[in-house]
Amino acid sequence: MLIKSSGYCPDEQGQSAHRPARLHHFAILSGIGWLIDFSIFNLLVYLGLSLFVANVVGATCGVSFVFVTGRRYIFRDVRTRLSTAVFAYAIWNVVAIAAMSWAIAGLGDICTTILLPLLSRYGQLSPDATSLLHALIPPAAKIALTPISMYANFVAMGLIVERRLHLV
Repeated sequence: MLIKSSGYCPDEQGQSAHRPARLHHFAILSGIGWLIDFSIFNLLVYLGLSLFVANVVGATCGVSFVFVTGRRYIFRDVRTRLSTAVFAYAIWNVVAIAAMSWAIAGLGDICTTILLPLLSRYGQLSPDATSLLHALIPPAAKIALTPISMYANFVAMGLIVERRLHLV
């Protein structure tokens, strides 16, 4: 497997010699986790749940996948017991998912209450176009904030699992 073959290769200072590769591999795993998250999020929004609740459920599923696979394939210089790492990662994600859920819901509200009416009024959009834009707001809000969430999770996993700050 591509991700497993890169491994952890410390240099003489104990730092990873493959930092950009590590971030890229984490991005691949996070992308898979994000697809899990995004699919569940959109299904729950379609079923009528609020953006906040849909994001909490979807993100919890996605980050669980990322933690298990990331700990095994990316952050392999494990310096934290599994029980401690799970607890710390759970605490981190309660805070991170709540913050991102709040941000996604807020961005969705801004788009729905300000941007969409402006576009409808001055863009002379048809009712069908307005309805389509309204349906695209939840996934667009989530997509817009994903890079921030993904990078923060990368940094948090490095601190939790390896007790090192990885910025790249």
